[in-house]
Amino acid sequence: MQTDRFIWLLTRQLSGEISAEEQKELETMLLAEPSLRKAREALVHYWHSSHKGGDEKGTRNAFDKLVSRMDATVWPAIKPPTSRRWWIPLLGAAAVLVLCAAALLWLLKEPALTSEYNTRGTRSLIKLADGTTVWLNADSELKYPARFKNGLREVYLKGEAYFDVAKDAERPFIVHTDKMDVNVLGTSFNVRSYPDDSTSEATLISGVVEVALATAPGKKFRLKPAEKFIIANKQDSVSEMPGEPVISGATYFAKEDSVIVETAWVDNKLIFSDESFANLATRMERWYNVTIQFENTAIQQLRFTGLFKKETLIQALEALQLTEGFNYKIIEDRVIIY
Repeated sequence: MQTDRFIWLLTRQLSGEISAEEQKELETMLLAEPSLRKAREALVHYWHSSHKGGDEKGTRNAFDKLVSRMDATVWPAIKPPTSRRWWIPLLGAAAVLVLCAAALLWLLKEPALTSEYNTRGTRSLIKLADGTTVWLNADSELKYPARFKNGLREVYLKGEAYFDVAKDAERPFIVHTDKMDVNVLGTSFNVRSYPDDSTSEATLISGVVEVALATAPGKKFRLKPAEKFIIANKQDSVSEMPGEPVISGATYFAKEDSVIVETAWVDNKLIFSDESFANLATRMERWYNVTIQFENTAIQQLRFTGLFKKETLIQALEALQLTEGFNYKIIEDRVIIY
């Protein structure tokens, strides 16, 4: 992680001197490293606090709060004199750089994270230190601390997970992904954010959640129960998703009205509703731990609705054949559709 470069770019942005090319570089860094997003959010807050119409008291209070949160092993070496007015001449970009460097050292000093990864074809149940329950889907990774500190409960997800968050009004629970941050106090919701998928989604089951874009932390969307937040993973995605995020209703399975498609996997059900064969194949790859390739691209556009629970891979493929005409062959762990 290029910490020095990040500090420089953030300083340029805060002082209004950043170029378009530097802005793009900064956004790329923020996408690649979730901890930098948290550092940026805190530092932007303190920067704005210190520039509210030359309010000395506000500036001092904001900085004092930052100082009080600094780790004792990091701050002493760079702590300035104790005079209450030492910072008054330091209102330029150089001062921002100093403050950013000091704060970033502390903000990035994260407690050691436990990483749990599920290979394709496997799912697991994780209990976090605060009592939150997490169901982790196949081909997914969750990083979390052994215990939560500093008034926040933060985890990092790549893939898909269902969260039943323990209520704690004093400590928000935040799920960080490459595309979005989901902020809750106590609720149940599903997050799907596979880097290779065309979209990322957050589906709320109960309670209230607030979703912020990774590239624009100030842009937030609040969901109600049974609502789903969707955003395209790539601007050039071939999906039908527009560039801006969309909030829609959760998808209920027609044959079982109480079943929500987005969370059915928690009950070991693979449900698909008017889904293209291309998307369904990706989900089946994770579900059955296989690789599926199409020899005829037209077949990828076929659409299916159905439910698999205890079916084997062969039983699932044969069930799909009853709906649409295609052939397949299996070579070890590879399925060829033609």
